[in-house]
Amino acid sequence: MKNIKDRIYNLAYSELEKYGINADLCIEHTLSSFEIRRTDNQTVIAAPNEIELLYGVYEFAEKFGGWNFFAPGKDEFKIERKVKILSDGILISAKRPLLKRCGFIQEFPFNDETEILFDWMAKNKMNYLLVWMKYYDELSDELKEFARIRGIEIESGHHNFNYWIPGKIYTNAHPDFFAEINGKRIKPSIKDDELLLSEQLCTTNPKLRSEIVRRMVEYCDKHPEVKTISLVPNDGFGWCECENCSKFYDKNKKGDFYSISSHVYKANKIYHDLVRNISDKLNTLRPDIQLTFCAYINYCSPSENFFLKKDMAVHFAPYWRCINHALDDPECEINSAYLKDIKKWNAVKKGGEINIYEYFMGVNFYLSLPMIHWEKMFKEIQWYNQNGVDGILTQFHISHWSVYGINYRIMAKAARGEKESVIKEMLIELFGKDAQEAENFYREIERIMQNMGKCHIPYPRSLFRRTKLNQFEHIHDLACSLAAKEPQDKFRHELCIWCEYLVCFKKLADKLFAGQAKIDDIDNLLNWIHSFHDNRIFVHQKFDIYFNALKEAIKSGKSWIHFNIDWEDKYILAHDSLLN
Repeated sequence: MKNIKDRIYNLAYSELEKYGINADLCIEHTLSSFEIRRTDNQTVIAAPNEIELLYGVYEFAEKFGGWNFFAPGKDEFKIERKVKILSDGILISAKRPLLKRCGFIQEFPFNDETEILFDWMAKNKMNYLLVWMKYYDELSDELKEFARIRGIEIESGHHNFNYWIPGKIYTNAHPDFFAEINGKRIKPSIKDDELLLSEQLCTTNPKLRSEIVRRMVEYCDKHPEVKTISLVPNDGFGWCECENCSKFYDKNKKGDFYSISSHVYKANKIYHDLVRNISDKLNTLRPDIQLTFCAYINYCSPSENFFLKKDMAVHFAPYWRCINHALDDPECEINSAYLKDIKKWNAVKKGGEINIYEYFMGVNFYLSLPMIHWEKMFKEIQWYNQNGVDGILTQFHISHWSVYGINYRIMAKAARGEKESVIKEMLIELFGKDAQEAENFYREIERIMQNMGKCHIPYPRSLFRRTKLNQFEHIHDLACSLAAKEPQDKFRHELCIWCEYLVCFKKLADKLFAGQAKIDDIDNLLNWIHSFHDNRIFVHQKFDIYFNALKEAIKSGKSWIHFNIDWEDKYILAHDSLLN
């Protein structure tokens, strides 16, 4: 069997033919990335390795060949976009990417769109996918290989305390492995599809730690292609309060408001003690494996005397960040707090790595609502490059691509070191002669968010409580005007549907705020949403979960704040004052 380098090279060569490119391919180890040049009337794509060579082929196809790779599975060719090269010289200079790692976080099973996802990632020079372990276990060998020859590393990880120590296996045999709360060991969930919110382990238990390491080694032996795994708590809080675990925190020292944890005590010390111990044990047995962990909610910053060693990487999550400000904007007290944490992680790097875990689709049921902060993404990634950050990842779905696809593409381009001018280039690719009108449309959405208050945390109440219906009706008119100029353009048509949805959701939100929303109002909106299954606007399962919870709140007479989680609703009510 040919080795991986040969398979990648052969893919690059076949893609040359597929996209009609007449060029030579050349490996030059001294380059920092691919370079495209014209010598003696012949195009040469040179690169330091085979993956960069493949990237160079895709870059040429888009910059000169008339192709556009905006949407997964929907390569678009327009003859008028082809560029005739008239003279010799360097067409695209080699430049080192700003970040080593750029990719997606997949929080859903692999499906029939996985292949087009991997293909799109390579075409946009993304090289990393973080996925839940239970989903990685379902990934076929063929798709693993499909990703590998496109330079995509797949991390099998995410929230996984329950994966390493499943409740259905250990709850009876080792009840001492699970957190003690109010003097009693919890009974963990035993179904694979449960949320496991705030169900943690007794992390100081030495037998538990040994068992985690044993299972990690067993897992890596079973999946030899995996080189990165994680040790991440189940989502939420619920840390163990047994005598040994309680030594690691002071219940009077609470978390921070910006990280949604001021109602609980900090858990960074107890978590990092576990990570350090597991990492040391794993490194002794499998020094080839990188262990990742996360910085999140009440364990955002490094604990005292904890260091990022060379076999570790932290995924730092600016959860519920403000999207009206860049992370390094001192005017934003939410984002500037996250920025301080990132600097603290950089200060403790001892060969390890830092990845930013982003939410460029919103968090906690933002539900295809607007996120237009493109220039800020460039600014932030430049700051990351200058402050020790190694990678950036974001949650995503293909099924809402018409809403957030530009965000994903901008993230990929910014991580490669491209300039803000690619925003206009992208709009020209998507809208042609109507690019300026399209930019006006998106900027009007951005103005709505910027003008509604000091900050914007991406959840529905933050947006709809501070806006007016006529603002959304106006952007719907703008979207329909764009669509009317190219009636066959599906992307424009979907923008029009998206803006109609914003109008409908705003009307429902106003009724909710006035205490007048009825079950029929919600059913009508949900049924309308579900009439668009063939569009890339809605993640339908998310809408079902959200709106069915909303209906239950109306039935019970409870005020709807966000998602009927008491502690979360309290933060949002506090935001009502802060965001203004």
